[in-house]
Amino acid sequence: MRVVPVRLDDQDIKQIDRLVQRQSYRSRNEAIRKMIKEKLSEFLNNKDPDENVEELVKSMLRMKKSGREPVILKLRKKAVDSVAEGRDR
Repeated sequence: MRVVPVRLDDQDIKQIDRLVQRQSYRSRNEAIRKMIKEKLSEFLNNKDPDENVEELVKSMLRMKKSGREPVILKLRKKAVDSVAEGRDR
């Protein structure tokens, strides 16, 4: 394995530390390595995580179970109106 120096801001480090605590990674290094491998795999397999609705829903449910709000939408108009506009295209 090779070493690749990377600069991260304090906010990113704090988020990685939270992941290490929640996911039971042994270290920041292990957490970062796993995240990079997963993202590379997605790109190499031409998988767009936004297109896979089932995975997105599962991820959101896991976040909700852990007490975090997965999505907060602040819309200027009602969702019904937005859907209606989309249908008029």
